[in-house]
Amino acid sequence: MIMTEPICAVCSTPMHQQWDDWCFRCATCGTWASTLPVLINSDAAHRALDEDLRDIGLATLRRQNLAIVVQQLVDSGVSPPARLLDVGSAHGWFLRAASERGFDAEGVEPDEAVAARSDAGRVRVGFFPGALAEDEQFDAITYNDVLEHLPDVDAMVAASVRHLRPGGLLSINIPDSGGMIFWVARVLRRIGMRSAFDRLWQVGLPSPHLWYFDRRGLVRLGERHGLEPVYSGSLDSVSRVGLWQRVHSDRRPSVTSVAGFALAWLAAPILNAGRASDIMHVVFRRRHDAA
Repeated sequence: MIMTEPICAVCSTPMHQQWDDWCFRCATCGTWASTLPVLINSDAAHRALDEDLRDIGLATLRRQNLAIVVQQLVDSGVSPPARLLDVGSAHGWFLRAASERGFDAEGVEPDEAVAARSDAGRVRVGFFPGALAEDEQFDAITYNDVLEHLPDVDAMVAASVRHLRPGGLLSINIPDSGGMIFWVARVLRRIGMRSAFDRLWQVGLPSPHLWYFDRRGLVRLGERHGLEPVYSGSLDSVSRVGLWQRVHSDRRPSVTSVAGFALAWLAAPILNAGRASDIMHVVFRRRHDAA
């Protein structure tokens, strides 16, 4: 892999290599990034991931968290039948949750194989914002565990502002580099145990993680584009229901995977406790003077 220095999406400064030739960190704000290859629509990459197991493994956690996301949109001032866009709509979990509440919800999903599995709402196969008409606008745009997978998050946030009506909401839930899971994985990686750290970055999967922000960095990114934070909270990281399938969606059971499953099952209440959670949820409102 050719080593490059990504530019920090928060500080706009070159990032420095950290441990691996694909892993970088900003010395100024602490944002993390990777240069892992994105293999969306690659048959070889998809063979390494069992989508049926992944669907089962994440379904309970996604339904629970996305119901909270929908409610937070309502609490923040966007109500049915407002028009919503889910970027990276995957299996359609959010579209289903929003549609059931009466929203006019549609999604955009670049992975053809994943989009074909969605049975909820309208899904455009393609990349955001290219899949939209230039003048389309929405009352709310959501990124549900998606923004961290996108190479140019700065451009994606700017595009989101363009496609939001003035006063519209941008909802982002994303892994938190300040969470307990990421902290533990960093400690283990520092002493040479890399499996947990690689797993968090989804090394070798079709759509690996390319960014890890902390809460302060994500808010700074939004504010730079004319977005005002109106809510900041956390979502559960782990559900015991489906955990076995989630752990093994890209591998056969092994001593390491079984040990990881057992540890996550036992630690679930701690990992889901407030700021210890690995998932942060921030809702922004587009200011009327945003470009």
